[in-house]
Amino acid sequence: MTIKPPVLIVEDSKAVTMLLKSFLDKLEYSNIHSCDNGYAAIKEFKKLVKAQTPPIVLLDFMLPDMDCRSVLTQILDVQPNARVVLETATEKDDEGVKELIRLGVYQYLEKPIRFESLKNVFETIENEDFFFIKESEQLKMLENAEEEVKTKVIDRVDFILNSSKQVSLKFIEQMIGFSDETIRLHLSELEREGKIVNLGEKKEVACKKCNSVKTTQLFSCPSCNSPHFRLGKLIEHYNCGNVSEERTYENDKCPSCNKEIKALGVDYRILPNHYICNNCSDAFSELSSEYLCLKCENKFSLEEVNWQSSCNYKLAAI
Repeated sequence: MTIKPPVLIVEDSKAVTMLLKSFLDKLEYSNIHSCDNGYAAIKEFKKLVKAQTPPIVLLDFMLPDMDCRSVLTQILDVQPNARVVLETATEKDDEGVKELIRLGVYQYLEKPIRFESLKNVFETIENEDFFFIKESEQLKMLENAEEEVKTKVIDRVDFILNSSKQVSLKFIEQMIGFSDETIRLHLSELEREGKIVNLGEKKEVACKKCNSVKTTQLFSCPSCNSPHFRLGKLIEHYNCGNVSEERTYENDKCPSCNKEIKALGVDYRILPNHYICNNCSDAFSELSSEYLCLKCENKFSLEEVNWQSSCNYKLAAI
């Protein structure tokens, strides 16, 4: 019997947490941890990783104390290959959700959460665990059971293609763990059969140390380098020049001069899509960023990127 990994639920709603625990119990997951805020979640995640029991994370999109992106990047900083499942009522096509997926969210779970949806997500994770084989074991299997390995490689390629909107040859090879003619031949066959479309060459960010294209971006405050930040709106009061977060203007009164703001564009203006650092309270429109290699855990800047190019594929439209 396969031992199932622990699950960390990061959710501020007690009702949703209870529902998830009930669903996970049906899926025979017994080692379940829960937190109702981002700070506690990061602390618990580090504790589990240190105990060599890295969890699957169910991460709520809206948290009371921390921006969801900040929580995600800090989790990936601790464990680059962490499986983080985003749970949200926001549409998958929303730019904020898309950005989190690009940053490294493993799967997307739409609210209200249904048992079948959760079951499908966890079955995907279990299938991936089944197909993942260490490189040394793969080489040994190639020597001793070539046909069996080819079948598993083909199954793994199909799984990766079906789990991605677009994926490069370089990424597929690195997900499987080695480069093999079986992969290229199978992709060529799928292309001839009209099951996938070759989108041409794709240039990807790669780690200068190990050449892996399995990377993600980490974001932080440009003033103090803290990864603890949140997305918010700022209000600039023309009368006194105060600029502070929207929530500081209680009853439409400026927190600095206590005068009421009335007409947008006359008394004040709104500065949307700004980030507020939870550590130093600075506000900024752009974050500092660096890349994290999910293979060797090397951190590097855009200037240190080693670009890699290979064919890019997507599933053909049905």
